[in-house]
Amino acid sequence: MKNKPTIGIALGSGSARGMSHIGVIKALEEMGIYPKIIAGCSVGSLVGASYATSKLDKLEDWALSMTESKIRQFLSLNFNASGFINAQNLQKLFEHAIGIESLAFKELDKSFAAVATDLSSGKEVWLQEGSVHDALWSSMAFPGLFPSVMKDKKWLVDGGLVNPVPVSLCRAMGADHVIAVNLNADIINSYEVIEEGDDESPEEHNETLDDDSNFWDKTKEGFQRALNLVSSDGSTVKEPKGVDVISNSIHIMSSHLTSSRLVGDPPDVLLQPRLKDVGLLQLYKAKDCIEEGYQSVMRMKEEIAFRLGL
Repeated sequence: MKNKPTIGIALGSGSARGMSHIGVIKALEEMGIYPKIIAGCSVGSLVGASYATSKLDKLEDWALSMTESKIRQFLSLNFNASGFINAQNLQKLFEHAIGIESLAFKELDKSFAAVATDLSSGKEVWLQEGSVHDALWSSMAFPGLFPSVMKDKKWLVDGGLVNPVPVSLCRAMGADHVIAVNLNADIINSYEVIEEGDDESPEEHNETLDDDSNFWDKTKEGFQRALNLVSSDGSTVKEPKGVDVISNSIHIMSSHLTSSRLVGDPPDVLLQPRLKDVGLLQLYKAKDCIEEGYQSVMRMKEEIAFRLGL
């Protein structure tokens, strides 16, 4: 009897959009598809590690518990080379909530690997051994947000700079069929130029600044002073949020890079959830992201079954 082909899943980068990976995996399992090999990049590695330890439900509960107020607790006004996210606190909260502290790759329930970037050489680094903790935070070391990680005498940063959707890693790990999830397909053209005065009313604005407002205002004002934009006719326009400028610049680059890499190494199935309204740190939109990930599979249900020979 012929052995069933091994299915792998490549979970792409995309910051808060990454919670849609949860919906993708849940929908695939409803179809009877259980990937045995998982390759993750950036937030995709975080979801992938949770799946590989059979703790996806815990990750979902954690994500759904996130609010704007909780996310603000991780922001820091110390804008230095280590980034403006309090990475240590976020790591502790996440790893305690999910229960993956001190895990080694050999202890995982499924084959898993993460992608990072060597900051010195710019080369892709595949992380498959040793500490899962180190691999996750190396793959997620988003420039300007999280600090880079020293591993094997190399400074490692976000894998999205070199391989945003790691299909090649999935195949190298032994996958016969690869399902790829690209979270940044619709990031381009997701921002509009808004004239000053077109924003929400003062009453609406005040409603969003009830708690921790002084801290949040100072953070936004600091970015806005550095990012004032002027249109070609000299009139002022509403500036994009500073955090989104950083993230979208990288995601736009990643989007083009992903397109190029997928042409050279196409997956058997490519899923592209519609997530253009989800910003870098908007984890409080996890419910919508998870649902859209689920629906991205449902929209292609018949095609997925055909391509995987089900």
